[in-house]
Amino acid sequence: MPIFTQENNSCYFVHIPRTGGRYVSSLFENSKNVECKYHKINVLKYDGIDCTHLHYPLYNYHFGVENIPHIAVVRNPFDKFSSSIRNMHYSHKIDYNDILSNEKSFIEFIDNELNVSSFHNSWFVPQNRFVSSKTYIWKYEWGFGNNFKKWVFKKTKIDIDISPNVSYERYNGEAEKQYIYKLNGRVKKNIRRYYKKDYKMFRYFL
Repeated sequence: MPIFTQENNSCYFVHIPRTGGRYVSSLFENSKNVECKYHKINVLKYDGIDCTHLHYPLYNYHFGVENIPHIAVVRNPFDKFSSSIRNMHYSHKIDYNDILSNEKSFIEFIDNELNVSSFHNSWFVPQNRFVSSKTYIWKYEWGFGNNFKKWVFKKTKIDIDISPNVSYERYNGEAEKQYIYKLNGRVKKNIRRYYKKDYKMFRYFL
């Protein structure tokens, strides 16, 4: 989760995993006069967690960013979960529908990922645990074009460039569908149940 600074203005980007965070960071990093701190993926860890994926309030404790604006991107919980499972499927060649269709097995899987396998990258931590009452929220589904640029400036006074040199393919329309692992209806029901607070807090339909 990097701190971005441009002249006298700074913001803290709360990088929730699997929500386009690397793309968003690249927009800042490729903008004029923007400096970046704490964006060393898989290099720096705090409390055993990659520094780019710390949840609240750990980033305040370690980075002292309470007094600068915080921005975050959230995503439909089902699509976010599917994106994580897609990556795991191609690494481990496992049919996760078999594991995740049963509610008991689903909970066991989540517990293992939260506490052991994915503890370091926070992939399965509910999105609501990353944000505080002062976090400004943008939805992944709104895209990262000029409206996003205007929103960032309004909230942080940092002027980012929406550059055609930074690939937007993965985060745009039809192209995104190939990055979603197909999960069945029973798995979807378990996801909705487990991440119910995310659906409600960020106003996604159950």
